[in-house]
Amino acid sequence: MSPLSAAAIGLSLLLCICPAGAEVYRWVDEKGQVHFSDRSASAAGAETVQLKVRASQWQKLDIQVIQQGSLQQQAPALDVERIRQDVNNVYRFYDQVMYFDFYRQVPVKIHLLADRAEYIRYVQGRYGVDATRSLGIYLAQPHEIVVYLHEDRMGGLESTYATIRHEASHAILHSLAELMPVWLNEGMSEQMETLSQDEGQLLITAHRHNRQYCLAACSSGMDVLTFVEIPGNEWQKSNHQNGLNQSMSGQLVYMLLASSYGRSLITRLLQDYKRGVNKRSYYLLDEHYIGGRNALRVHWQRWLQQGMTAPQAIRF
Repeated sequence: MSPLSAAAIGLSLLLCICPAGAEVYRWVDEKGQVHFSDRSASAAGAETVQLKVRASQWQKLDIQVIQQGSLQQQAPALDVERIRQDVNNVYRFYDQVMYFDFYRQVPVKIHLLADRAEYIRYVQGRYGVDATRSLGIYLAQPHEIVVYLHEDRMGGLESTYATIRHEASHAILHSLAELMPVWLNEGMSEQMETLSQDEGQLLITAHRHNRQYCLAACSSGMDVLTFVEIPGNEWQKSNHQNGLNQSMSGQLVYMLLASSYGRSLITRLLQDYKRGVNKRSYYLLDEHYIGGRNALRVHWQRWLQQGMTAPQAIRF
């Protein structure tokens, strides 16, 4: 091993044990070998080495927000800085809570349209996609998000911000784990609609619409283990008819994130699909959930019978 290699290893080890902000000293002995120490008295003439210690690996992303159509000549209708903060919170959630390793950045380009009619024409004309059944859309090929300003009866600007967070989640999951089943992809994205930051912590609150719809329809709906096995094309077709699948996915994922063992299941599933595991979620649930898939069925039924009232919020 060369003296330079040995010195590099020594410095790496020293960085591991030195507290942030500690000074490190460097000197060369009579044989020409380089040494590092956290003690200034280690050798005469030792020089101080300036170290840049990064407290966190998280780096905010540069998010491009583009106003299209009739919005181009207007002052921004949405708070662009808030959009950037919201999308970065979604990235932060997957990075710090779900332990996704962002070895590459997912391009984030968000197109804003003034209303639903402009939105539908824009998506159809530019991408050839029918967006009539959507509030916003993530397009995988160009890695772009398109949304429009929601009317007051739909929730107004807050609904628009929530949709942007939802579609940002799709962008991340598609880029890092393309084999993910629809129920998990949509369920996670539904959680991002209520994601916020409170005193440095990430916070997810109960999704009021999903809860109300699921309470009204899920009691007479299908078994939860049958639900997670629905093929993606059938899932989407059925969801376009009544939206129940999306609400049930959101509530299932919310229930799981509310407990340590449920959160562990979600993390394991996401990591499995990120690695390219091509295995039905029915069997992965049996492997990763405490008590197996039948325990999940019992917990879901019990939570549904209790009115899905708890918890009101989940902190991370």
